[in-house]
This record gives sequence, structure tokens and C-alpha cells, in this order.
Amino acid sequence: MEKPDWNSLFEQALTQPGVMSKAYSVFYEYSLGNAFLAACQLFDRKLPISPIATFNKWKELGRMVKKGEKAIKLVMPVQVKIKSKDDDGDEAGIADKDQVAATKTIFILKNNWFTLCQTDGAEHAHEVVIPKWDKAKALAALGITEQDFSHMNGNAQGYAIPNEKKLAINPLAALPWKTTFHEMAHCLLHSSEAQMADGEMLLKCIKEAEAESVAYLCCATLELPGLEQSRAYIQHWLDSKEQSEEFKKKSAARVFSAANKILKAGAETAKAGEVGNE
Repeated sequence: MEKPDWNSLFEQALTQPGVMSKAYSVFYEYSLGNAFLAACQLFDRKLPISPIATFNKWKELGRMVKKGEKAIKLVMPVQVKIKSKDDDGDEAGIADKDQVAATKTIFILKNNWFTLCQTDGAEHAHEVVIPKWDKAKALAALGITEQDFSHMNGNAQGYAIPNEKKLAINPLAALPWKTTFHEMAHCLLHSSEAQMADGEMLLKCIKEAEAESVAYLCCATLELPGLEQSRAYIQHWLDSKEQSEEFKKKSAARVFSAANKILKAGAETAKAGEVGNE
């Protein structure tokens, strides 16, 4: 079973932010990780970023996958049995047949999707839907409360109280959207922390890199400013061997998951041409 390389996918996101926003507009029904993964594969094959579906779904829509076309991979959850000592039999050589086997969910890559241009057949009308994001809706859905900024350090752009799921943004923050996503990420990923403030002197720990990575993914997806500043901070941690290895092992998948939750929580959709509220 091939497992997804979340770190490699995140590194691509750092260098291809335009692909992320395009993927979000076309593959909005998929998770952020799968949307970007699909877009990257199509981009590498020089295929247009257009609707994707499984072989059977295209068949239902009256279209057939062209002979010789290579499927694209998406991440899918599967249930696997957790092996225990009883799997080899007990000491008497007899396992308990009534025992319910314990299972866990793992994520693997499956080749089962094709894009529109890889198929022939009936006309397929694809209505362009542009996702928009509403902060109030997202905060409410995630159970996060925004409060007035009261930090003693006026240089702090914002702060979060993760264990209470509260955040505050400095009214004078240079990049308020990026800071908002950063503090939301703390609330989702670091709920055991009492307070984490972001000013000129940031905490030198992997948690800050995770929160900023979530902010980067959200800003890149929604085409908001601050990517250069965010990328520089993230790469500062990735240049450290110890922190880079920690990020590769545990953080890359976590940041995609957190960014996906934030985007989905505040997502609304509108037909092309409609303008959403802030």
C-alpha cells in the first residue's frame, strides 16, 4: 500500500501557491490535500486542471476513459486490523474466535480518478463555482471565540489561548488574515497551551512552524497576501535539520488537516461573478 508523502506535497505548496488557489476553485468538494494533490499531478502531466471523477462515475455520466490514460492518485482512508499476540494463537494454540478484531484507520494512495480531458463521450457541463470564505462562520463552526486584543506587547500581531479556543488580532496587524489563520491553527492543533503570542520574538518551537504553515496554506488557497513573509518563516524552521525532521514525521499531514478544517468551516460557494461578504 502506497502512503501519501505529505511533506513532499507541502514543499510543492510552498513553491506553487497559484496551483493551490486553482485547485480550490475546481476541486472544492475534495479535501484541501486531495485537491492540491490532484492539481499537481495534472500540472506535471501538462493536463488542464478540470473536473475529476472515478472510472465508474464518468461511465454513469455517459463518458468513457480513453484507452491508455493513466489514473491520478488521491488519498483515501482504509481500515486495517491491528495485529495482536492473539493473531498467532494463544498459548493453547486456540484463538478466541468471538473476539472483535481491533482496527485503525490509515491513509493510502489509490489510482482511481481521471480528469475530463482523459474521457470521451457525452457533453459534460461544468458550472464554475468559486468558493468564498467567511470568518464569522468559520469561527462559529470551529467553536473559536475572537476577543478584543489586550496583549501588553503592542508589537504582537495577535495571540491565541488554545486551551480556551480564544484568539485576538491586533487592530494594527500588518497582515490580519494571515495572523487570523495562524491563531486559529493554534486553537486547533495546540489546545493544551495556555497562551501563545506572536510578536517580533516568536517562540522557537515546532508549534509555531505548524501554525504558520496552516496560515500559508489558507492564504495561498484564498489568494490573500503574506505568502512571502509566511514562507520565509516556515523555511527558517525547515532549514534546521532537527526541526525539519520533526516536521516531516508529524507536522505536514497535521497542517493540511487543520487548514482543510478552517477552509471548510467558513466555506460558502457562489457562481462565478458573484461577490461574497468579507
